[in-house]
Amino acid sequence: MLTISNQGFITGRILLGYFLLAANIAAEKWLLDSYNLFEINFTTAAMFMIFTALQELLTKGSLQRIRPVSWKILFMLSLFTLGAWSCFLSALAGLSVFEFGTMSLLSPVIMAILAILILGEKPAPRIWPAIGFGIAGGLFMMQVEWQGWSSAHYYAFMFGALFFSSLRWITVKLAGEKVPASAMIFWEPALVLVAMGSIIDFAVLWNKMTPMLISAPVLLFLSRQCLVRSYQTADTSATSISAMIYTKLGWFLLFGYLFWDSLPEPLEWLGVILIILSSWMIVSRGTPSANSEWKIWVRTEFIPCPQLYIFSIQTHFLYRELWFGF
Repeated sequence: MLTISNQGFITGRILLGYFLLAANIAAEKWLLDSYNLFEINFTTAAMFMIFTALQELLTKGSLQRIRPVSWKILFMLSLFTLGAWSCFLSALAGLSVFEFGTMSLLSPVIMAILAILILGEKPAPRIWPAIGFGIAGGLFMMQVEWQGWSSAHYYAFMFGALFFSSLRWITVKLAGEKVPASAMIFWEPALVLVAMGSIIDFAVLWNKMTPMLISAPVLLFLSRQCLVRSYQTADTSATSISAMIYTKLGWFLLFGYLFWDSLPEPLEWLGVILIILSSWMIVSRGTPSANSEWKIWVRTEFIPCPQLYIFSIQTHFLYRELWFGF
């Protein structure tokens, strides 16, 4: 049984993980002023794979577990990751960090819809109103910043990112134990690395390289360490971790005000309430225990879903054991 001091330490580590996750998004938003999404995604993918390989080597003593097993599954996983990462940064370029962070909480709604359509899952009666609340909340968030059709593509990119991200984790679910988690974690950003590397100018990137560019993947890696290690603690429930995901909104609000002097409009707060209510209704639907069979960690916040116990933490997996570490 955890002592009060241990409980406080674990809670603090979870809160630190979500702070680092929010800081990662703020850092990427800041980087978009100096770098394009190809350069940011290439650097993140490269660092992501390096960190994964090093961690595997240091903890397991070899790279045997990350060798490719099923190219078909790994290719689909990496393809959806390419779509998700590209859409996420494209959306972040035109949305405030608070709006981006809030709309990312629609992940359970998108996952629930895809679980019904693709996996044929039968949702509980309250899932339908939860989906309705989520869609309504998203529309309210869009209405506040709406600047005509010239801004519509940012929202399209956001929903596209959530769509690809959900397909990524459904692929992980369908793969089952055919592919080791470590292999999925390592090869997930492979197509991002190849595609972005074929577009960017390495000489230009090298000349304008700064420590700030490395900060995004480092923050992502550190947030993953905090969240995954907290999840691995036997006496820590997945519910207690996923419930704290909403603390990210406080950090998004603070970062948005400090660095971009932006504050949410009253209508945005209504959207926030509806989105939180929607995700809570889906997440609270009988969340399994920490030792549940379907324990899938992924790149971006927790996404528990009907019969699909998928957690997305925008950290690195263990994002499988994630990110969902990003």
